[in-house]
Amino acid sequence: MMHARKKELKTERFQLCMEKSVIDAIDNWGFENRIRSRAEATRMLVRLGLSERKETKKAEARA
Repeated sequence: MMHARKKELKTERFQLCMEKSVIDAIDNWGFENRIRSRAEATRMLVRLGLSERKETKKAEARA
């Protein structure tokens, strides 16, 4: 699913408040993708979203 990337330690922490429906969606996505924890599912979804945004910006620049 994700491209191989340089191993980076998870040393930074922050608190995040969001709606229960969003948390439920994260949990469901994690379960469907066999992710063991909510934290890991959240990290993966953030990375996917950032990667998608980067690709969208590249495509917009080419247009």
